[in-house]
This record gives sequence, structure tokens and C-alpha cells, in this order.
Amino acid sequence: MGLTAVHWFRRDLRLDDNTALLEAIDRGDEVYPLFVFDEDLLGREDTGGPRVQFLLDNLNALAKELEAAGSQLHLRRGNIASEVATFCEDVSAGLLCWNRDYSPYAVRRDEAIRTSAAARGIEVAICEDHLLVPPEAVVKDDGSPFVVFSPFARRWRTQPKRRAREFPGLDGLRPVKAHDVASLDFPQAADLGYPGTFPTMDAGEKAALAALEVFLDGKVFRYKDTRDFPDVEGTSRLSPHLKYGTISPRRVFFGVERVLGLDLSTIDTKKPSADLGEENRKRVKQAGTFLDEVCWREFYFSILHHFPHVAHRPFRRSFDDFVWPGDKDALLEKWVEGETGFPIVDAGMRQLATTGWMHNRLRMICAMHLTKILLIDWREGEKVFMQRLLDGDLAPNNGGWQWSASTGTDAAPYFRIFNPYLQSKKFDPDGTFIRKYVPELRDVEGASVHEPHLDPQLLEKTGYPPPCVDYKEARERALEVLKPRTPTGPAEDAGGSS
Repeated sequence: MGLTAVHWFRRDLRLDDNTALLEAIDRGDEVYPLFVFDEDLLGREDTGGPRVQFLLDNLNALAKELEAAGSQLHLRRGNIASEVATFCEDVSAGLLCWNRDYSPYAVRRDEAIRTSAAARGIEVAICEDHLLVPPEAVVKDDGSPFVVFSPFARRWRTQPKRRAREFPGLDGLRPVKAHDVASLDFPQAADLGYPGTFPTMDAGEKAALAALEVFLDGKVFRYKDTRDFPDVEGTSRLSPHLKYGTISPRRVFFGVERVLGLDLSTIDTKKPSADLGEENRKRVKQAGTFLDEVCWREFYFSILHHFPHVAHRPFRRSFDDFVWPGDKDALLEKWVEGETGFPIVDAGMRQLATTGWMHNRLRMICAMHLTKILLIDWREGEKVFMQRLLDGDLAPNNGGWQWSASTGTDAAPYFRIFNPYLQSKKFDPDGTFIRKYVPELRDVEGASVHEPHLDPQLLEKTGYPPPCVDYKEARERALEVLKPRTPTGPAEDAGGSS
């Protein structure tokens, strides 16, 4: 009798370049695809409707891809360990494959399932897939982890990165149409506890690969110059696809290499050599800035792996007992709903609410506004982002929030506080983005759109609220309370949502 393999889909919702799926295909005579709706994750306070809806959209796309390959996506729901074990018993599996995850919850869950499978005589194959380089491979010479981005990035760039593998298709999958094995009907978000209508985007691996090609067809070579302007379509919008694994990081990395026409393993993208020629050097610098964002994502996963306490507590232990003194009851809801009276902040928060996505520059502005101007605990904002972002992902989201709050590794120093008025004038100079997402200010002409509070009659006419705090006073207070907790040092811009 041949070997029956189960591939357990988690955050790798694609057929292309799926390491664990390919392991199952390479070794199994039969391959059963499985996805389990985890009740523990569905019930988390930081799980939100937009992410659940996008998950379902991606699962629907995956199911169609499997159907086209002659196979079937089997769905279960409940206690994750019990459901995986029961499914393996139902199909008499001898091999269970999945791709590695790094959150503390995932590590505990996966170890429990590995142990349970071994007790049942089922071999488990856990594959590296979600990152270009495993966290254990990017460490200092003494084996300790990097806690500063720049040396991490230098080491990461030198590490070998395997290329993507194609899905072998129908013949490789040797599919099984297991109609005799129990599977849920496809649920709606409401069935999973999330009623309502939520923002989403094109889902599935075909949409992800198409988005990558759009980005590589020119935008990647303007990325450094355009990425900070929210009214410009200058970013890749790939972070939601990387979150759910509808595209592999290898497709992204080597896609950039393909359009560059250069071997990235031989190039310093930060300081490309003169022998490349001036035009190639410009292209490498633009594309290299994008690859830095990919590296930031891997840096934050490395931090989560080596320092799992960051999932719930500050990286910097000097903040462990710090009580954020902001008036949460009066100010948090204003920030969440985009009613702070600071136009660029409100535009960012309203973009998030209506689209399920927020531009990376605005993520930094909004996060720093909550933590260093309103002085509200970063975990409150981290939770809101996780609830509302389609790409809500623990490692990069947590890393970005702790960077902004100066509680994290290689964080912004305590005295780096984004002035929302200056940020607005610099990165949305014409006010185009503000007018798009703050309709009260749509007809406001000129520079007044950045600081409408300077004209009380304008506020009265438009109905836009005055600033919920005085920026200068709030900044001084933040410096006073954060300085004793935060060492100074070099800062890097937070990345990970390219």
C-alpha cells in the first residue's frame, strides 16, 4: 500500500512554490489537502472581520485551484490538534506536512500536533517556507541574534536563498477526490462569528502573482522615490498576500532579480559598484530599497522567534512597568475613528477602516501619534491594526508598533516624534490624500487642508473637529515621560508593509 500524505494548509494558501505541499507530492502516493478553522484564533480579541473575510476569499481561490488540478480542499473546524489528528486518522495518513510558523502560539500548537502525530506513528515534515532565510541562519558570529536592523540586513543579504519551485500540476499531485471524508461546507464570515460586510481585495495566488508583475513592470524602479507618498501608487501592495502566503517570498525576491537582470547575490544593493554603470546603479538603489522592506519583514520575524515575549510585552524591559499616561477613555476612540483633528492621521485611519489597508508612511505617523502624542499604550493600537488590516501579521505589526513607541528593538529614539503637520506637508503636499479620505476637507483649498484648526471659521463651516490635543504641549509631555525609560541611539524607519 502506498504512502498517504496530508498537507495542512495554514498561511501558505497557494500551490505554486509551496515547500510543504511539494514535500507531500514528492513523497506521497496520495495527497489530501486540509485546512482547519482554528477556534482559538477565531476567538482572539485581535482577530477582525476584514482578515477573516480575506482568509475566506483566499481559501475559495485555493479550492478552485485544487479543483482544477483534480483535487479537493478539505475543511474542518474546531480544536486544531483534535481536528488535524482526526483527519489524519480518517485518511490513514502516514505523512503530515506543513510549513513552519513562528508566533509563540504557533510554536506551542505545532509541537503539540507533532508529538501527537508521532504517537500515532505518523511522520511529520515541517518545512521552511514563509521566510527567505530561517531566523537561525541570520545570527552573529557567536550565534546570538541581531537586535539592530542594519547588521542583520548585511548578514541576511549574504545568506543563500533557494529559488522558487513550480507546482507540478495534475500528474504530480496524484489527486484524491475524497468525497467519503467529512468536510465542512464553505462558511461565510458570519458563520465564523464575524457578521457584516468587510473591505477586501483581489484574493488568491493568481491575483498575487498579477500584483507582483504590475509592481515589477516599472514601479519597483521608482520605489525609493515614491514609496512615502500615500496618494501615489508607489508600493507593491503585496503584504496581504505575503501574510496568507498566496505568494512566496521567493517569487518576490527573485522576481526583482529577474527584472534587474543582475545576480543579487553578487551586488550590494545599498552601495552598488560603479562598474554596473550609472543607469543600473540607479535601478539597483530603487529596487534595493524595496528589498530592504522585505528584509525588515524577516528581521521582525527573527525578533519574534528569538524574543517571543514581544508578542505581549515590550522588547525593552525598561518599559515593563511603564503606565502610559494618556487619557485612553477620551482619546482612543477619536484615534480609531479618524476624528483626532489632525488631518493626515484621520485620513490614514479612515483609509484603514474603508479599505483594510494603510500606507506604510501613515502606519508610522498614526502609530507615533497614538503612542507619543496621545501617550496611549502601543498595544491598544497594535490590536486595532490587527483587527482592521488585511495584512495583520503579528511579527511586522508588533515590530512596527514597538518601533514607533520606542519600546522595541532598534526603535526610534524617544525624542523622534513625527510632527503630523510637517509629515502632512512633506508627504501629501497638495492634500490630495487627505481630501480623498476626509470628505469634510474636500473643498478646502491650499495649505489650509493640513492645519484647518488655524482658521476657526473653517472648522465651523466644514464640521471638522479641532485637534484633540495641543501638539506642542503633547510633545513636551512625551519627552518628559519617555526619556527616563529610553536609551538614545541610531534609528531606522520601520518597515515590513511594502
